[in-house]
Amino acid sequence: MFLGVPKSIVVRLGWMSVGYGGAQLLRLANNVILARLLAPPIFGLMAVVNSIRTGVELLSDVGIMQNIVSNPRGDHPDFYDTAWTLQAVRGVVLAAICMALAVPLARFFEYPELAAILPVASLFFVFTGFDSTARPLIQKQLQVARINLFDIGIGVVSLVAHVVLAILTPTVWALVLGSVITGAATLIGSFLFIPGMRHRFMIDPESARQLLKFGKWVFLSSIVYFFAMNFDRLYFAKVISLSELGVYGIARSLADMVSLFVARASNFVLFPTVAAAGLAPPELRQKLLHGRRTLLLAAAVILGSFLAISGIVVDLLYDQRYQQAGLILPVLCVGVWFGILTSTNDSILMGLARPAYPALSNTAKLISYLIGVPLAFHYFGFMGAVAVISLGEIVKYAALWMLSHKEHLHFGRDDLALTFAFAATALAIGEITRLLGIGGGIQGMIPQFLLQIAGKV
Repeated sequence: MFLGVPKSIVVRLGWMSVGYGGAQLLRLANNVILARLLAPPIFGLMAVVNSIRTGVELLSDVGIMQNIVSNPRGDHPDFYDTAWTLQAVRGVVLAAICMALAVPLARFFEYPELAAILPVASLFFVFTGFDSTARPLIQKQLQVARINLFDIGIGVVSLVAHVVLAILTPTVWALVLGSVITGAATLIGSFLFIPGMRHRFMIDPESARQLLKFGKWVFLSSIVYFFAMNFDRLYFAKVISLSELGVYGIARSLADMVSLFVARASNFVLFPTVAAAGLAPPELRQKLLHGRRTLLLAAAVILGSFLAISGIVVDLLYDQRYQQAGLILPVLCVGVWFGILTSTNDSILMGLARPAYPALSNTAKLISYLIGVPLAFHYFGFMGAVAVISLGEIVKYAALWMLSHKEHLHFGRDDLALTFAFAATALAIGEITRLLGIGGGIQGMIPQFLLQIAGKV
């Protein structure tokens, strides 16, 4: 035991930290190098491509891989072969849909390049559709080390592919083809996870019934999740320039680094642990309390520190074309913190087979965006809309907290204390940077944003 956390979970989180840290360093290096080689409008256009690609994928998601982890029969050949068959058919259908939508979407967004880009990007669906189910099976067995080593390997392939292509063709095709190559490498690598494992096309009626029963709420959740997570990029694609959208994408990518770690830890450690525990919610809450508290306290310190030095990070890593990201980043970090709190509760509820609750909380978040973002943009400009993007994460957290309370899985007092730790860390590190003369501290970041908003009133 370490600080009340079982040794097995500490080991898994340790591997998760090492693996995620390595993968994120590769991702950051990729981001910084490409920012030097490519212009902001290219990142803006690719943000639109990724949003469309994600939308097509999530709008048909029925939680096939999650079901392998949570279902007691997930490791039976009939079950995972049925899951793989459904996934492969879905991938081919999605590729066809993406190709068919290429021209209409190019006209809607008024970017003619999309008509040529989307058919090529649709290959990603074919690759992911035929991915082996070995990865969720390994996740079900809680073999976190193997998953993270795999992700580091894919990160290396992605870095090399993107950088080489950006040197050869400094256009949006470097990003498009780099993503396709990464998808192909992931497909090939997925079949190396479990030596000798093969898949067969088959549909076992009982397995299909269980997959689709679990998937109906995942389907609804994924639809809402897509619009909640990508509303900002899709809306901004219509109202700001590609250069501004590219800079926003850089800031969003940096802000998500910490939240992605917690989401990944929740998905690969918390979710399968809860699914395997078979405990009632009150007992489960007691068992998870120390582990959740330790994970989130570390996240609070890291994200609070990052918020305080976010402007310095942007100045060091990016050239003058991307400097507005230093203003956007601290605002996004506030929302990211509440997104981190929410992601742990999402995974717990998914492990308890309660996919309806994340769907409902994402609905609340989406409603706040549909109403708030256009109004904020109209009255307060771009930065006002960014503030509402962060506010939406708070709305989602509040909605999920109320739903979790009904299941006796509330962590309200813990979350209040952790939020205080996040804010205190940001203030302390901000003041240290100000005293050292290397930054303006919190007072040099947030007031600048508030003054811009106030100037619009």
